[in-house]
Amino acid sequence: MDTSDRRRLLFVIGFVLLGIGVATANVGLLLFAGALATLSGILLLWSWAAWRGVEVTARFAPARVFGREPTTLVVRVANRKRIPVPVVRMAVWLPQGLHPALEQETSIRGFSRRFFLGPRSEVVFEFPVRTSRRGEYWLDRVRMELADPFDLAPIGGEVFPETAVMVLPQPTIRVPVDIRRRLPFGSPAPAARMFEQRERFGGIRPYEPGDPLNRIHWKLTGHTGNLQTKIFEPTRSAEVLLVLDMAAGEPFWDSVYPRIAENTIGWASFLARLAIESGWRVGLIANTHFTRGRGPIRVPPSSVAGHEAMLFAALAMMPNEPTSDLGPVLREVGRSLGRDSTALILSPRPGPGLQLEIALLRRRGVEVTQVSPLESFARTPKGAG
Repeated sequence: MDTSDRRRLLFVIGFVLLGIGVATANVGLLLFAGALATLSGILLLWSWAAWRGVEVTARFAPARVFGREPTTLVVRVANRKRIPVPVVRMAVWLPQGLHPALEQETSIRGFSRRFFLGPRSEVVFEFPVRTSRRGEYWLDRVRMELADPFDLAPIGGEVFPETAVMVLPQPTIRVPVDIRRRLPFGSPAPAARMFEQRERFGGIRPYEPGDPLNRIHWKLTGHTGNLQTKIFEPTRSAEVLLVLDMAAGEPFWDSVYPRIAENTIGWASFLARLAIESGWRVGLIANTHFTRGRGPIRVPPSSVAGHEAMLFAALAMMPNEPTSDLGPVLREVGRSLGRDSTALILSPRPGPGLQLEIALLRRRGVEVTQVSPLESFARTPKGAG
């Protein structure tokens, strides 16, 4: 039986005793029953009015951070009614993967506060939060207890604010300088060439030898009887496709090493930021998936608003275990790559199938660069951090 049921029961008992006192003309019983009925009635009224007009909201600021960077959980408690809430006890529960930045004298994984909430007022708390591993973390819950001035009837409840923080992957190992020199965007420089922006259609032109098949406008070709090629608006931003290999060799089911895969994701995060700062359009593909049966993770290169957030969100949430070999995935994606595209392959140990697909791409004129996160381990002296 919950607290509200007990209050109703006390209220009914008080009135029953009051009736018995009137019938028996017992003054003591009348006083006791009157006090009991009055107190239980006030408590019932308080339980009805306590939560009315009380709002709890929460947000993370900033909502996107890199691994091990701090963020702040902002919790706002507002009272919209004219009656104050004398005692408020609040407990904020953090999800697995987030921890209080400061030492807390509490048994929960989060924060606890006790405060007074005045009429038509609000209280804002800023809790420092420490992040650890990459991923998307939703706030667990906020437990509230609203009590009267004497703390006789605390009214409890739980609130589930829909707020989350995205922890982006932070490189645990730095990309060596000699590897960065091999990258097409290793040293930022203004692009002298003109490229095509595939998000913006610019027209058509007659087919020329060497045009990729995915650029042919088949419907118009059927109307005119001659091959027609689609053209797009020009841009000075080239595109690079980050190709991530979550396996450490072939076959993938015999080469599952989550720690190496995490380093591959960390390198991809570092290189994606480097490419974006250099003015490149960045895409992503990995031989793993979010949902079984949906195929590999794909984020095509683009310059539309919100693309960078989508790219880093995929890096933050992708699993660290492969679901297929990278060779067949690269074969399918490589059909859409043109000579203005660069494929940056991050593979710890490229197997024979992947090496064959890399050779075929280079033979077609696609610029391909292959790096391995294991190269930094080979250069790191023993005992170095």
